[in-house]
Amino acid sequence: MKVLTNTKELQQITNLLKAKKIAVGFVPTMGALHQGHISLVEKSTAENKVTIVSIFVNPTQFDKAEDLEKYPKTIESDIVLLQNTNCDYLFLPSAANI
Repeated sequence: MKVLTNTKELQQITNLLKAKKIAVGFVPTMGALHQGHISLVEKSTAENKVTIVSIFVNPTQFDKAEDLEKYPKTIESDIVLLQNTNCDYLFLPSAANI
C-alpha cells in the first residue's frame, strides 16, 4: 500500500488510473477504523481493480477545539488494518494541504 500525503500526489495517481480506464473504489474515512470501515474496503477491493482509502479529520466540522483534540488518532493501527485488506493507496493529507 502506498501512502499519499498531498492532493498533488492523489491527482497524479487518479489521472493515471483514469487514463488507463482502471476501475477505482474510494472509501473516505476519518480514521479510527473499525469493522464497518473494513467491510467497505473489502467490498471496494472485490469490485474494483484499485482501492483508495482516505483518512482525514476535517477540523472545520468540529464546533469546539477540544472535540477535535479528543477525536481518536489511531493511524498506526489504521495502516495495519488497511494493509491486511489489500488497499492500494491511503490518502493521508494534513489539514493544511486540504
